[in-house]
Amino acid sequence: MVKSLLFLGTVFSLAFSTAHANEDSYRHVMLAGGGMSVCSSMASDKCDDADWIDRDTMRTDRYLNISKKFRSKATAESVWPTYREETRKEVIDALALIHDRIKEDIVPERVFLREFTRRATQQLYNSLSDAEWNRIIDLLEMPVPDNMAEMVNLEDNLSGESRAIYRQFVGMAETVSDDEQPTIYFLTSSSRDPYAEIDFYTSVFEQLGATAKWLPLDSAVIKARREGRCEELAEIQKESQGAYERDRIYREDYEKQVEFCKNPAATKDMLAEADAVFINDGNANYTRSTFVKSNNQISDELKQIVTLVQQKELVIGGVGAGAAVMTSKPMVSNGTTAEAIKSGALASDPPLHGCDLDTTCPPNTGPDTLTYHPLGGMSLFHFATVDWAMSGNGRHGRLLRLAAETSTPLSLGVDEETSMTVNLESGAFEIHGERGVFFVENAQSTDSAVAGTFHYLVAGASGVISPFGLQTAEFAESDDVVQTAPTTNFLTDRGLIDSMRILCGERNQVSLLNKSYRLVAQKSESSRVQAAGGECQIVNGSIGIAYQPEEKL
Repeated sequence: MVKSLLFLGTVFSLAFSTAHANEDSYRHVMLAGGGMSVCSSMASDKCDDADWIDRDTMRTDRYLNISKKFRSKATAESVWPTYREETRKEVIDALALIHDRIKEDIVPERVFLREFTRRATQQLYNSLSDAEWNRIIDLLEMPVPDNMAEMVNLEDNLSGESRAIYRQFVGMAETVSDDEQPTIYFLTSSSRDPYAEIDFYTSVFEQLGATAKWLPLDSAVIKARREGRCEELAEIQKESQGAYERDRIYREDYEKQVEFCKNPAATKDMLAEADAVFINDGNANYTRSTFVKSNNQISDELKQIVTLVQQKELVIGGVGAGAAVMTSKPMVSNGTTAEAIKSGALASDPPLHGCDLDTTCPPNTGPDTLTYHPLGGMSLFHFATVDWAMSGNGRHGRLLRLAAETSTPLSLGVDEETSMTVNLESGAFEIHGERGVFFVENAQSTDSAVAGTFHYLVAGASGVISPFGLQTAEFAESDDVVQTAPTTNFLTDRGLIDSMRILCGERNQVSLLNKSYRLVAQKSESSRVQAAGGECQIVNGSIGIAYQPEEKL
């Protein structure tokens, strides 16, 4: 069973290593780091001007029904485990209190959240796991009207970088399309709720000149087909992903997916029509389970994607977890830097946030445990392990730990609102967007420390990678400055990148202390550095992070 994935990675390596060098300008893959900021009718705070939003024809929020009937359904004994009985009773009281305070049955989700996090119910809110909160919202949610969709307006987007990244992906699709408009199929397979982002991605890609279509393939469909339960798809979504009553909320999309489930041959036709496939953010394991069987054999759908990508008839992109799942190296799925440095990495399914509150964590894990799949994801990207939303979450330590424990020669992490486009034949790449990409090589570790060689390149930089490391790099010369307040917090924020700026001056080392963790980054005679837009790019730097509780300091 392991041989299937190893063979797939080998096929990619051999096929791409024999390619012609004069085709280096072609890009097979886009890896986007997440945190994309897009103006839409449901995200007016990301718009320069919200006057275009028509509340009568556009979807602007999720609406919840907090009448007694729906409250009773959301707190029924049948949907709450017996060991959370006291919590269930507290939720009953909290929902009644909120209803009495608002004095309305139908409320926007954001109003409900504001009320639930007020002082009287704040403690209860903090005691709920993600799974429990999602269940409450799902069962209170009102059906989405058939004639109201979320609409995107990229012209009014506050973030030019996010708009440019999506536009570039459409441009990649145009390079393989024979039509005036490229056809992009997007997957929502990384989501707990597969229907919530259909309108969003349709609107994004259509505004950029593509024909956008939803590919309804996900792990729930795969399981339903295997068990002959396509008509029970909603029940499988509840069992597998903790998604309740999606058939009631998104009637048309649900029925479309059920029909797709009954017709396994439909995927082949859709992929044959596609010029590009885009994978959404969410849970990388969900998408991995869509394309890789439980015995680690690859699916026929993935084989077709591999063939089309190799033949340059299809480009593929992903954002966040949708980028991470493309790797053939160990696939990261969860974890914080602090827990990774302190406790190491674990080959396990990822835990849900708050799983310690309702005792649903996978064995030997907690909410912050660094988890990964040792056999990688879809094995489309054979160069490195891929992490996402990197610098803004201080994930450098978790990437170092995973690289060290799995002996992965090269790992990389893409920042928020940033993308990396790669030629899978030559390893040529460019970085686009707002921030940068962090590369790790030769990582090593002890029980409480990690170290390795690192590189950091920002948007506008380019180079060549191989499965063994960064081969060449051309620095960016951007004048754009990241508009965030500097910090020294390297455990959950940009502390490393912000503090590293001094390495482009006369200083050779930066040392940071955050709680019981110490970070040291330095340059040497073999390092190259260049400033760009207030950031310091570096090639061949050294980094170490150690957990040093008081008794060790």
